[in-house]
Amino acid sequence: MKKLNEGIKVQNTNAKRRDTIEKVHLQTANANFLAMTTSTKSQSSFPCTLFVMNDIDSIVESEFNEWYQTEHVRQRMQIPGFLSARRYRALGESQAYMAIYSCTEVGVLDQPQYKEILVEPTPLTKKMMPHFRNMVRSACDETWSAGTGLGGEAVVLRCAPQPGQEQFARDFIAQTLYPQFARANCLVRLALWEASGSVGAAPSPEEARRGKPDERVNWVIFFEAYDLKACETLLQQPAMQLAFTQHGLVLQAQASYRLISTFEAEVQ
Repeated sequence: MKKLNEGIKVQNTNAKRRDTIEKVHLQTANANFLAMTTSTKSQSSFPCTLFVMNDIDSIVESEFNEWYQTEHVRQRMQIPGFLSARRYRALGESQAYMAIYSCTEVGVLDQPQYKEILVEPTPLTKKMMPHFRNMVRSACDETWSAGTGLGGEAVVLRCAPQPGQEQFARDFIAQTLYPQFARANCLVRLALWEASGSVGAAPSPEEARRGKPDERVNWVIFFEAYDLKACETLLQQPAMQLAFTQHGLVLQAQASYRLISTFEAEVQ
């Protein structure tokens, strides 16, 4: 009995030690986040897209969806500068969920109202964060887009420009890629999102709660489609794959998603 009691004491001590370490890590993450994101004023002439992809533990998936729909997104839609948000569900092998938030500019993510909800999350947010898996999160400038409307499905092409070939790649997307897809009668809108150099580099407090660093993107080419199959088929053609390479783009990942919900700003 004495040995059993001693074992329980050791377990309790170890648990308390782990809790203390986790609290210290979270406090450090909060302090670093606030220090790094307030050191310079972030401004951009481009609209901003906050790009998020993640898997979620199946044991909380139903609760996760309810929380995301009724609390998480709506909380952000009440912050000045957030314009809209969309949620998507994967159609193939990729992170199960994707969310994109449209903001007036990237500095919106550097304002106190937004940072406060990251540093002081709701109880349900605290519960959900440790269940996120394979997280991708980046603040991006929408440097170019063509087309209007909302597509029910989307292809997300994550890529990176070769050093020194950034403008060459942008010209290819605008002058060659978009016209080809427009002629194929499958596309609603095409957009280029480039990871912001001024916001998003600092790990957010949410990363500490999730337990692993988020993956960042470099560029995202976002195809909003009304004929997903035609869009995917065109992208898979060897000549198209070669064209990306010849114009300075390194393809990293491609995934297809279906739109499941949309949200609009709740403040003027």
